[in-house]
Amino acid sequence: MKVSTNWLKQYVELPESIETLEKLLTNCGLEVASVEDKGKNFTNVVVGEVRTCEKHPNADKLSVCDVYDGSEVHHVVCGAPNVAKGQRIALARVGAYLAIPGFEIGKRKIRGEVSAGMICSEAELGISEDASGIIVLPDDAPLGTPLKEYLDITDVIVEIEITPNRGDALSHIGVARDIAALTGADLKLPELKSEGEAIEYPITLEDPSLCPRYSAAKLSNVKVGPSPDWLKQALEAVGIRSINNIVDVTNYVMMEAGQPMHAFDSDLLKGEGIRVRAAKKGEKLVTLDDKERTLREGDIVICDGEDRPIALGGVMGGANTEIHDGSTNVLLESAHFNSTSIRLTAKHFALHSESSYRFERTPDPNGTMNALYRAAEIIQEVAGGTLIGYADAYPKKIDSRSVELRHTQIGRILGIDIGKDEVLRILRTLGVEAEEAGEAYKCSIPTFRSDLEREIDLIEEIARIHGYDNIPTPSRTTVYARAAVDQMEFHERLKSISTGLGLDEIMSQGMIPEGIAKKFAAEQVITVMNPVNVERPAMRPSLIPSILETVSLNLRNQSTAISVFEIGSVYRKAADGQNTVVPGYDERTSYAIGLSGVAQQRSWYAPEREYDFFDLKGVITALLEALHIDNVEFVSYDKSDALSAARLQVVVGTAVIGDLVEVSPELLATYDIEQPVFIAELQTDQLETAVESDQKLKAISRYPVVHRDLAFVLASSIEADTLLNTIREVQAKYWTSAEVIDLYESEKLGKGVKSLAVAL
Repeated sequence: MKVSTNWLKQYVELPESIETLEKLLTNCGLEVASVEDKGKNFTNVVVGEVRTCEKHPNADKLSVCDVYDGSEVHHVVCGAPNVAKGQRIALARVGAYLAIPGFEIGKRKIRGEVSAGMICSEAELGISEDASGIIVLPDDAPLGTPLKEYLDITDVIVEIEITPNRGDALSHIGVARDIAALTGADLKLPELKSEGEAIEYPITLEDPSLCPRYSAAKLSNVKVGPSPDWLKQALEAVGIRSINNIVDVTNYVMMEAGQPMHAFDSDLLKGEGIRVRAAKKGEKLVTLDDKERTLREGDIVICDGEDRPIALGGVMGGANTEIHDGSTNVLLESAHFNSTSIRLTAKHFALHSESSYRFERTPDPNGTMNALYRAAEIIQEVAGGTLIGYADAYPKKIDSRSVELRHTQIGRILGIDIGKDEVLRILRTLGVEAEEAGEAYKCSIPTFRSDLEREIDLIEEIARIHGYDNIPTPSRTTVYARAAVDQMEFHERLKSISTGLGLDEIMSQGMIPEGIAKKFAAEQVITVMNPVNVERPAMRPSLIPSILETVSLNLRNQSTAISVFEIGSVYRKAADGQNTVVPGYDERTSYAIGLSGVAQQRSWYAPEREYDFFDLKGVITALLEALHIDNVEFVSYDKSDALSAARLQVVVGTAVIGDLVEVSPELLATYDIEQPVFIAELQTDQLETAVESDQKLKAISRYPVVHRDLAFVLASSIEADTLLNTIREVQAKYWTSAEVIDLYESEKLGKGVKSLAVAL
């Protein structure tokens, strides 16, 4: 959200430097994303006078002007249609840098005429979006005066990142309240004039859960037209385009107090009153952007007395009641809508407006009338008219919450003792009504702070305003989380071994397309209700899709040798009866390795070689050896699916800890991969369990190693693994290892027969 420092000054005294303000806001959780000094666009721009203005000899739409700046005359070529002799204008002299066009003014030839300067429009100086012509200043504007001084352009625009829980900070008053709490300055709120009586105006709320409150004000005999400069400049400073004085006032109040509003031309309403209801399936509404929307069942719609839709509640008004130049009678809307409903509607129609953005974050339900008072007052100031009165439908009042805050708990959580006076000051400045009650505080949470629900929330607020930098780091820790530390240490150990084996670590996102997820988990796939990316709504049940995405990305960027690993969470719905931390959901950490492409580059002593299944097995074997896990078997098994062309289970003792997979061509085609990919995925908790905590050293044998090679003639259907397992079962006293070193098949040997050579 963009915040104007000139606007903020109306409500609170600001620090002397913008750097201090930036640090204050960021440290209290309102992170500053950017700072724009409007005055920087006016360096070397002064008030000038057009002494002569003649048509350019070589261009019909250009003029050649002599412009006097109080000390010298500048020959300037101008393309504006409204430039004329005798005007006082904004002259950018040679050397001026205009940030909006993005270039420095210099001497240059334009169609054969030398131009030494530029006569500027409001758009070129960043004052507004008006590029229709140059700025024409009053005749008494002092020549040579820097334009920044003459127009008093001292505004600095601070753009802040608002977290979803801080809907109260989506306004200048909300930001000013935090600044007041941080600096101890007084918060100066606008004085509200609530002139006007309650009127009999029927407002029907069919479902108060969708719209708990709807407030309205009627004004007559207003005059719609351009907004005064102060209003236009205030809105344009924070990125809102000026439309007309009535609409601009509703936007001004929204940016000031955080309450979205809407204005209807009441002469275009049919029947008497307002009805707020859920939309009927297939109902249509043409919104202000002139697009016809087919409403969904459950969308909030505002209807007139004849039950005709006139607005998509909280998102956008209807074109059938739009304020226009001839409007004279106005109905102002100030309502409170269900935030979840607004979020779903805005997302469905891709209508993310300033209003919907605020309604999604729950503005103050008890602020609707104050916004009406403020808007009605400003409208009468800028557009004239008479206030007829107010109507308010509020069937069930939303009251403030009561929370008890223990003083000892503040010290226990933060580790420091904050005085009671300071605690009370912080809470009260933030709008929390707090009173001492022995060793605790009875707190009444204002309804504009929907994020404060529990004692810990208030402690966080105290820490935020007191300053995290003011909370010292203890000299020693007294709280231990042994299991968590051990797991972190094991993950770091895995990473160290993996990088030592030549693998690169990747960190990928945990959301994947639902179709891909179902290939790995079928009915156990977990999808989120409100995904950041609609194309990736599923939480990954395996790291294999993440590895394949990485391989695909690398291949598209001509990286031909890919050897990566990742440690990350995977998610599935829990099986019936499965005991999990979150009932019904199984989250665990996996470790995956991916190999594809060139394993060894061509050299003078060896040809180029690509990764194969045995490279993957070798890496896993080396990893397990580095972890000193000895009782390992690689067991092949049949698994008829579309995911793997070959597969081995990794078994430690009796526990299956993971799989080695050659990815099937069908799955590779999904990622546009045309070369083999080999992936191993292991469960880190099983892997950690397999690491013996009490590892023992074995003395080196006093005798030399004895090698024996044996050849076994077997049926072709017998796998090498079966032979090796049979040898291992012998458990001879001095036997240490067995490896297959040769496979021989020949007609001379016999049909359906093979010879396996084993090195013992």
